Amino acid sequence: MRSSLALGLLASALTLTVSAFDCKKAQVAGHIYDLSPLAREITLDSNTTTPPTVTGTRYVLNPCAPLKAEPDSVPAIDRCPDGAWVCRSVTNYKKDEKPRVTEVNSVAGKSSKDEPVLEAKASGSETPAEFHWILKGAEVEKVAWSTNIKFVCNKSAKDLDLPTVVGFKDGVLSLEWAVPAACALGAGDEKPPSDGGKEKEPSSSSGGGFFSTMFSLFVVVSALYLVLGVMYNYLIVRATGLDLIPNRAFWREFPYLCSDFAQHVWSMVSGRRRGGYSVV
Repeated sequence: MRSSLALGLLASALTLTVSAFDCKKAQVAGHIYDLSPLAREITLDSNTTTPPTVTGTRYVLNPCAPLKAEPDSVPAIDRCPDGAWVCRSVTNYKKDEKPRVTEVNSVAGKSSKDEPVLEAKASGSETPAEFHWILKGAEVEKVAWSTNIKFVCNKSAKDLDLPTVVGFKDGVLSLEWAVPAACALGAGDEKPPSDGGKEKEPSSSSGGGFFSTMFSLFVVVSALYLVLGVMYNYLIVRATGLDLIPNRAFWREFPYLCSDFAQHVWSMVSGRRRGGYSVV
């Protein structure tokens, strides 16, 4: 009985882990989207003149995770509830008076278990040009608040661009966000390099790899030849001084051998240039 209960709890835990919203591999209509470049807290402010005051409306959102808890310096009554992905606050400003928060609540997300739903209209294997990010929020005066972010594929834009507030009506916050991250990833697609898309210059060592290896091998072999030759002449032959150099007689004649070889090659080349005849 206990083992069955443990297995059931383990299966539930695994199910929750697998079903967690993955912003890097978001699936919509059978296509995969990487929304991770948008994973940050974004603030959208707007002001409306309401004499004798000014009313400011602020939306704070993160499309990839719940918002971070506000600091203790903010009064608890002025904070958005925990688990909110999108927070709406209304502040009233009046000259010579401190700002007064008149409204604050979650427009998306009510608990840590809430996750957004991604929806799109597409026919067959067609890649949708847009999709919707939807998540319910708090219930205010028997009206269920929610957020609907319309993502539009726009490769000419930048992921740092901010969404546009379309409106807030009947408890529904409508946003539109046209960014490259809203474009589906194709087979074999890769994210642009972190250096801003610059192509890497070919490595200078790739062309000279063979020659550098041969040179290193030559140096090692020469060093072994010299060390072993000196040890042999010193321990076996009992030589001293310059006689310790291995094959000293050969190396003494080596420059003359090189000179003779060079002259021989030159004679062959110069003889061919004259058509193969030599002066008698």
